[in-house]
Amino acid sequence: MTRTYKVVVLPGDGVGREVVPETIKVLQAAGDVANGFNFEFIEFPCGGKYYKETGKEWPEEAWEACKKSDAILFGAIGWPGAIKPGGALAGIDILLGMRFSLDLYANLRPAKLYEGIDSRILGKSSKDVNFIVVRENTEGLYVPIRGTLDRGGVEELAVDVRVITRKGAERIIR
Repeated sequence: MTRTYKVVVLPGDGVGREVVPETIKVLQAAGDVANGFNFEFIEFPCGGKYYKETGKEWPEEAWEACKKSDAILFGAIGWPGAIKPGGALAGIDILLGMRFSLDLYANLRPAKLYEGIDSRILGKSSKDVNFIVVRENTEGLYVPIRGTLDRGGVEELAVDVRVITRKGAERIIR
């Protein structure tokens, strides 16, 4: 029996528009080879460019589609001049909103050298570098406890609190 995975595609801005279509090709090829699953891709525009064109970060129906999907393929955000009132990057609410609302707490950052591919890490081979950094994705500096006092004054002070809870630390350590 073939399983179909519903994937919401959010290419976003910049390099996201380049890498997301290629990622879809890889996923489709994996499904073809594996013979047990395939994908239904549902794409929505989003990010800074979309914000500049519409005044919204993404279509209203995109969030509901994300909640009902099996996976979300997110590209990147950041478009020249796409800043919301208050100074936030247009599109950042999509990214952080998904992280917090869907509890996407684990950020996996692999570091691996491949045989035959040049690396900036001199003198090391694929046998020397192969690990994953697991980073908490919903706490730390992502929690918006920050502010500025005496803005523009000689005594101006900026504060940005890094929040680390026992729950957040324990689930990453597991």
